[in-house]
Amino acid sequence: MCDEQQYRDAEVAAAGMLSRRPLSAAMLEQKLLDKGFAPEAADYAVQRMRLLRAIDDEAYAEMLIRSYRNKGYGALRIRQELYQRGVPKDIAAQQLRNMEPNWEKMHALLEKKLRGDVSDRKEREKAMAALQRRGFTFSEIKIAMDNYRAELQQQQEEEEFYVD
Repeated sequence: MCDEQQYRDAEVAAAGMLSRRPLSAAMLEQKLLDKGFAPEAADYAVQRMRLLRAIDDEAYAEMLIRSYRNKGYGALRIRQELYQRGVPKDIAAQQLRNMEPNWEKMHALLEKKLRGDVSDRKEREKAMAALQRRGFTFSEIKIAMDNYRAELQQQQEEEEFYVD
């Protein structure tokens, strides 16, 4: 059992942590436990932060999704990040449900890896593996690769048109 002081100290510590950066409820609770607060005090502080609207797992998930999507990650990798940061699975699934891949970032990665040459099978496979590691699904990768090829083809046709 905790005394009132430990509850207050946990609440102050939680507010301090949240003032530095957003956290999920699970991460906040774990950080409080790591600092040596009793489970009851950590739980009290998390519930108090929820009541004060200082913590919101849905808003936290939205922020993480936006950030990782802008960095060029796909839904699979983002889901993994959300789970690691303590976002409940139902909230993560709800937030990721309608997420579109960042096609521009996928295209940029393909351009960086392939440099306009899709003739080498091994290089194509390496580029596709890089997209897969970033959390994109096979169907998304296929669409991105098809679009990349089509764009290269169009550029070639335009160059030939102007040369002739």
